[in-house]
Amino acid sequence: MTKIPEETIEAVRSKTDIVDLIGEYVQLTKRGRNWFGLCPFHGESTPSFSVSEDKQLFHCFGCGASGNAITFVMDIDNSPFTEAVSKLAGRAGIELDISLTESASHSKSGEFQQMREAHELAANFYSHLLLNTVEGEKALQYLEQRGFSREHIEKYGIGWSLDDREVLSQLLQRKKYDMKEMERAGLCIMKNDGTGYFDRFRGRIMFPLHDDNGNVVGFSGRTLSTSKDEAKYLNSPETPIFEKSRLLYNFHNARLNVRKTGKVILFEGFMDTIAAERAGIMNSVAVMGTSLSDTHITKLKRIANQVIICCDGDNAGWEAAKRFANLTAQKGLDAQIALLPSKLDPDEYISTYGGESFVEKVIGNPHTYMSFILAFYKRSKNLTHENDVLQYIHEVLEELAQKVSPIERDLMIRQLSTETGVSAQALQEQFIKKVGEFAKQEKAEVFTGQAPPSLPKMQNRNLSSIERAERLLLCHLLNDGQLFDRIRESHSQVFDGDDYTAIFVKLAGFYEQHGTPDFHRFAESLEDRGLRKTVMEAAMLERDPEYAEQEIHDCIHHLERHRIIKQINQMMHESKEAEKMNDYTRALELAREIIQLRKSLSAM
Repeated sequence: MTKIPEETIEAVRSKTDIVDLIGEYVQLTKRGRNWFGLCPFHGESTPSFSVSEDKQLFHCFGCGASGNAITFVMDIDNSPFTEAVSKLAGRAGIELDISLTESASHSKSGEFQQMREAHELAANFYSHLLLNTVEGEKALQYLEQRGFSREHIEKYGIGWSLDDREVLSQLLQRKKYDMKEMERAGLCIMKNDGTGYFDRFRGRIMFPLHDDNGNVVGFSGRTLSTSKDEAKYLNSPETPIFEKSRLLYNFHNARLNVRKTGKVILFEGFMDTIAAERAGIMNSVAVMGTSLSDTHITKLKRIANQVIICCDGDNAGWEAAKRFANLTAQKGLDAQIALLPSKLDPDEYISTYGGESFVEKVIGNPHTYMSFILAFYKRSKNLTHENDVLQYIHEVLEELAQKVSPIERDLMIRQLSTETGVSAQALQEQFIKKVGEFAKQEKAEVFTGQAPPSLPKMQNRNLSSIERAERLLLCHLLNDGQLFDRIRESHSQVFDGDDYTAIFVKLAGFYEQHGTPDFHRFAESLEDRGLRKTVMEAAMLERDPEYAEQEIHDCIHHLERHRIIKQINQMMHESKEAEKMNDYTRALELAREIIQLRKSLSAM
């Protein structure tokens, strides 16, 4: 593996603010001296993930994940040390005078690196065709007529695929890509006769799709044809690097702005996100022609506490907005809904009324969930007809019975009374009846075993006295090289746990190589994530320098007693086995050794 100079690693570490870094992935709120948010390494609804600005360390009290900026990137991206340092160096504007070897390609993050590289090549190729060739002029003119500036075209990497069956496939072949892998990546398709490959995308405006780290992982191609026989949009198929249920369009660009505002705008389509940016909205994302998944919501919840849902103004858009609102509210996000008039989509609204109107009248004036529900059920009703009134009341009270607070309920019943002419008292009585029906239904579901299973609670394991002693002793060893030498010379074995024993061996090698303590660098050198976690948990312990020697003495004393007791128990077991085998000589030898060990235990 390529060796990065120690001074460069230290520069990367010192120029990376861990709060800013983790804040790109997790919405953090300051409480006291530390920042807290939802852990990105395990699912949780209550924040237990702590980031220390002073120590430049993170720790999750739920799952135990711990580390610094570099190990965070290693864990979140599942990447090796050199890749993590390289990423943070680029983020901090530090130039690395190294070329990373292909050793990282064996990591999980590099498993599909050829697919990512091929997509990047394709994106650059498509962009060049759009901006610099005669063949791309028609598509460029179309985009300009739609309000796209060259700046936006370049920012989003928009391109053009030639109406040629094999131009990209031939380029990939010349670049020595494995074409079977390229087919698996969704860039080309094998010919029916098996003699070669042809391009998946032809004669389309190409919109690159990026993962959370900004890598191109797929495309959406829009045709310029008006033929109804041809799909308006063609998306990449699901591949090892592109899953619709995991990808949110523009997430990599919007993440910082979402974190700063605590608010995210959620659209149905990626064109709406691009149009919204032209209107000055920098904190929007979009699903990719699929329903909102738990993974999508988890991503949003980590960086935002409020979501404004803005779907198309037609019936399908209203239905989508209701689904999105239900799903986000269930996960604890404050969901509001921005409504569009006249069956317009956001892109059409901005083109018709302008970006300023969209920001002020649509996004800046969202409805609460219950206000939206009233509008949702009323939109298809004629409230001068009795049947429509009864249906409207029934549908709204169904929602009220399940979701709202007493204050919201009172406000909605008053509004419902005003709209329908039915007295608030009658509505209240009907509401109580609905609540009773809903409670019976829930009880029946529980009784018949049909209720959805509750999520398992995270069990916080209490440390034993031995584990506490090992952790505290390791904390001292990580910060004191002389202490390490002293203990290694005087104790053949000091730790009991396998992880701590392995760390002790690796720490010996680290001190031989580096000489001075540096728990950051030591943790970063460990490939095993579990060992890194153990090291960082120990490093984060509070130590009192005045009582360091006493703490060390107590830890070693406790561990030695434990080792002797464990040895005595093992010998007693061996002695019983020897007696069963009539090996009384061996049993007597063991008995003498047990006596000596018990004496040493009494003298401690």
